Amino acid sequence: MTAISRKLKGINVIGTLKALAREHGQEIHDAVLRGLAGEVGEALRTGGVVARGGYPAAWYDGLLKAIVARVGGGAETARKLSREAVKADFKTLFKVMSLLMAPQRALQQSMRVSRRYVDGGEIEVVEAKDGFMRHRLSEYYDYSHLMWWDFIGSVEGGDGDHQVEFTLRWTS
Repeated sequence: MTAISRKLKGINVIGTLKALAREHGQEIHDAVLRGLAGEVGEALRTGGVVARGGYPAAWYDGLLKAIVARVGGGAETARKLSREAVKADFKTLFKVMSLLMAPQRALQQSMRVSRRYVDGGEIEVVEAKDGFMRHRLSEYYDYSHLMWWDFIGSVEGGDGDHQVEFTLRWTS
């Protein structure tokens, strides 16, 4: 099987940049944009990235690396910005899901939402029972350590890994 480079939706880039401005200020946001080299920098500075567009995973990785280089914090910065971007993007949807569904069912359904962010990849619920759920994400080629932290928050993936498995636990 040939590895397929994944494309991420522009909503990732846009949401992360908005979260960066909220969390670290417009001056830091602008400095990151000015410092981004290559196609991604040019596209962002000229308005060439749109929410529904698909862009190479390497572009998003470059953005995350530029942010971390500017503000520090390593993978934790990527995780926090992603969490804030998703909270802002889906504030209403996640609130409705949490009111209408049990945590296990809401988490199973929320994984389908990932298609809003990534073009491709596989997400499987490996095990689900009361208070516990384990997922496996595979075929996420070109994902870096920062992108794994961004994608699933507190789960660590490594550069070049195309698969990661994680467990979610909650209490009622």
